Amino acid sequence: MRPFIESFNYAISGVVHGLKTQRNMQFHIIAAVLVIAASFLLRLERIELLAIAFAIALVLIAEMLNTSIEAIVNIASPNRHELAKIAKDIGAGAVLIAAINATIVGYVVIYNHIPRDIVKITTEKIETSPSHLTFAAILLVIIVVIALKAYFKKGTYLYGGMPSGHTAVAFSIWTAVSFIEQSFLISTLVLILALIIAIERIRLGVHSFLEVGFGAILGILITVLIFQLR
Repeated sequence: MRPFIESFNYAISGVVHGLKTQRNMQFHIIAAVLVIAASFLLRLERIELLAIAFAIALVLIAEMLNTSIEAIVNIASPNRHELAKIAKDIGAGAVLIAAINATIVGYVVIYNHIPRDIVKITTEKIETSPSHLTFAAILLVIIVVIALKAYFKKGTYLYGGMPSGHTAVAFSIWTAVSFIEQSFLISTLVLILALIIAIERIRLGVHSFLEVGFGAILGILITVLIFQLR
């Protein structure tokens, strides 16, 4: 009986340690509490609550397994090693997939319980909102940049490589501002800021002129496409 109780103590100790030391774990818990509270306020059905509970549990389990993997890898390979990096990256990737899955599940389940009139009014405002189009453009720019960096296999997803993500986002914002404000002065000022960011990426040696130029063109084209489609 005592070993059985001790196993529970060890398990609880692991959960508590994760909550105390892992910032991502704390964020997941806060998000889970908010989603559960919303679920009860919207009076979700039992099967919907189970789906949300399972999605939340999957995220927490993935986060704890990732923490365990990192601890084991640090012991087995205290020095930097490519295989150790791969193990940690895959663990972090598992958490990311679980989090995306939980977001999709929560959206699909909760969306159907929001009053239709509120959904209609909100959707219409969002679809015609310049800030919404800007957000969509920047998000698409980031996704395309990550995909291209994965294809060219140079630098990291957030540092270096083809194309320059900072430049792409900067010129995406400039293009969006030009569409929204339609003011030569404001557009010029934002363009100067975008150029400063591009020049700094080259000056710091993070990107080449080609990578920065490609990033600028990419950010402009995607943003123009988003705004023209709407």
